Amino acid sequence: MVIDIHSHIIPEIDDGATSWEECFEMCDLAWKDGVRTIVATPHAFNGVYGHEGQDITAEIKFLNEKLKERAIGLSVVAGAEVHSRPDIPELLEKDISLTLNSNGHYFLLEFPHTTIPPNVKNLIFQLTLKRFIPIIVHPERNTYLQNHLDEFESFVDQGAMCQVTAMSITGRFGKKAEEASLELLDRDLIHFIASDTHSIKARPPVLSEAYKKVTSLVGEEKAKEIFETNPDRAIKGLL
Repeated sequence: MVIDIHSHIIPEIDDGATSWEECFEMCDLAWKDGVRTIVATPHAFNGVYGHEGQDITAEIKFLNEKLKERAIGLSVVAGAEVHSRPDIPELLEKDISLTLNSNGHYFLLEFPHTTIPPNVKNLIFQLTLKRFIPIIVHPERNTYLQNHLDEFESFVDQGAMCQVTAMSITGRFGKKAEEASLELLDRDLIHFIASDTHSIKARPPVLSEAYKKVTSLVGEEKAKEIFETNPDRAIKGLL
């Protein structure tokens, strides 16, 4: 069962879907592409969209009801894409809705696009002490980490996990992102591949292309681990 742990499908909350109709189209496309569960993960605490850990329970309930009415079998659960800041451990303790499916353990951690925050290792240490598992999103698109994958590997060694964007694997985010993602795959550092979908056209919720490429490179068993087993454990909060 393919699970997409990173998406921006809730409309008018960040830079994702612009309407409920687009949201429904995105969910329908994900379902037709083989995704069976998708996590809605609006940006949080990045100083731009003001999500600030906003409870999206009502939106998720409404969306699942509408999908059922439209005979779209996709299941949607809530989460957030949390921008890096020193007080994340405290924020998560106060509001577990920032974690995937409110499981109290796994959450998406976003760095700035061109650099990494200071004291990342200490932040990861503080998070893991409190049994929070940071899933660092799209490191292959970070222009600093593209050239410092050894440093990123040290974050994984310390307890962080890695989520790469499907379009990076297939080359649609450019050569540098593709090269970095393939090196991460070769080093066995990728735990999740997700769509990070923002729209029906520019960044659609499609994982099948990436699944095929990963299968061709590392085999079916590893692909299933990345697209199915690890995401299932993450949304269930299994440590």
